[in-house]
Amino acid sequence: MPSSATSSVLPRMEAPSVPWPALRPGNVALTVDGSFHVSDSSAAAGMVLGDHQGHIIFAAYRVPFHCNDALEAEIHALMQGMALAIQHTELPVVVQSNSSEALASLSTNALTRSAYGHLVLEIKELMSSREFIPQKIYRTQNRVAD
Repeated sequence: MPSSATSSVLPRMEAPSVPWPALRPGNVALTVDGSFHVSDSSAAAGMVLGDHQGHIIFAAYRVPFHCNDALEAEIHALMQGMALAIQHTELPVVVQSNSSEALASLSTNALTRSAYGHLVLEIKELMSSREFIPQKIYRTQNRVAD
């Protein structure tokens, strides 16, 4: 069977634009994102805190050392962002992430007995001093913390 030497290149598909989730007055939004590279196990965590009018309260990043995978990087982003949010505001915090699994650690015990249990317990401790409301957002909406 003959094969063709030419390769076909598919056009790049742009993700549909999804509007930013509306935030109620009296709340702030903490948008977090973790990044992990399998090739060298490097990781980073980005976090942005903003008010309901879109004003930035803080933007920060951290480099967690010794991450095992992308989930651990996401959990680090949650934990460190929440700790910073407590220092910068008294308002309830809507925690926005594109990681459903990491967000689940805010409202369930799903990861408490995992290798990340110590991080989840620290997140639960942070939640005892402030109201944190988990909100799943799409990857295209999370570019601000990416």
